[in-house]
Amino acid sequence: MISQPAPSSSAAPSQPAPPAPSSAAPPASPVPTATASPVKTFTDKPPQAQYREFHANCTETHRLSDDPIVFPGLAGAAHNHTFVGNPASNATSTPQTLLRGKTSCEDTLDASSYWFPTLTQNGAVVKPEKVTIYYKSGVKDYRTVQPFPAGFRLIVGDMKLQDSAQFSGTWNCGDYLGKAIPPSCPAGSSLIVRMQAPSCWDGRSLDSADHKSHVVWPVNGVCPAGNPVPLPMFEMKVPYKLPGGNTSGLAYSSGNGSSFHYDFMNGWDAPRQAALVAHCINGGRQCNGFGVDQHKP
Repeated sequence: MISQPAPSSSAAPSQPAPPAPSSAAPPASPVPTATASPVKTFTDKPPQAQYREFHANCTETHRLSDDPIVFPGLAGAAHNHTFVGNPASNATSTPQTLLRGKTSCEDTLDASSYWFPTLTQNGAVVKPEKVTIYYKSGVKDYRTVQPFPAGFRLIVGDMKLQDSAQFSGTWNCGDYLGKAIPPSCPAGSSLIVRMQAPSCWDGRSLDSADHKSHVVWPVNGVCPAGNPVPLPMFEMKVPYKLPGGNTSGLAYSSGNGSSFHYDFMNGWDAPRQAALVAHCINGGRQCNGFGVDQHKP
């Protein structure tokens, strides 16, 4: 059983800047690279395991019109984002600077930054409840999943998408589950958006020009030859508590509900993340935000 760090307190959230996406082109920057470790191979089938995951449970820290992946170094150049995890994240953040920071996540060794567009209702900011980022296995043989390499970053989803029929995530509240924000929710329930990410890495690029194409989806549960390295599969869950279940007037800083997307910049302590991947994903467990599976120690 791996060690369980104590939870940390989050930084006080700041007031949002007015949502005003910039039309300026993001600055070009060289794509950083790394060398992947060889992928483990097995001749037998993996043992049956209902879950292969651990959770990052994090609260909002602040809101800024910054995006250190798309607009590095350009403060205020992006639409407004809600940040969870590392409270020091801003336009100048890099994976290296994050490692020196703190976190609003339950695991105190996860100084990663996670961010997504800010939700408003009739112009007023809607704060999310506790956000959960699931780190899962996206491949059949969960024993082969590797940790995210140092310096890794990724964008999941499409901020330009305004067609709910093409939305890759889901919205749900009460008995509703669909591609669009529902007309209303039961009073007292939370409106929840979820979105999964591709998880097969090319084994070299820590980023890509579009911040997406260095990872692709598995094919029939196996990573393709061009992207042979299975990394943890993200599934982000963002819940919002709405007074009376009223969903009218909801909009993201990037557009309607279909424009939901999220960014990840790796700030994990490398030994801690490796231990979680080995114990929770490779070990076929369902670990909470402290890396503990109470039913399978």
